[in-house]
Amino acid sequence: MIKKQILLNLSGLAIFIFLLSIEKIKLSWEIRTLHNNYENLRIENENLRDLNLKLTTQFHIENSPAKIEMIAKDSLGMKKKKPKKIILNEK
Repeated sequence: MIKKQILLNLSGLAIFIFLLSIEKIKLSWEIRTLHNNYENLRIENENLRDLNLKLTTQFHIENSPAKIEMIAKDSLGMKKKKPKKIILNEK
């Protein structure tokens, strides 16, 4: 009877240790997956920051007064108007 009880306890402990080992493996796999996802997101974030900087720079270049003036002269055939002289009659 006592041997049977000891054998039953040892079997229960072995099953419990086995289940804990499986849980540890699952948690290790999840941690590795999350770490890989974090690295991928970090790299993607850096790429998006670079792209944002390039697009911001391109926006400012395209909308600069010099670029608009060049397009107006070349494409639309516009010419810069000379300023008028203002004569003040002082008395």
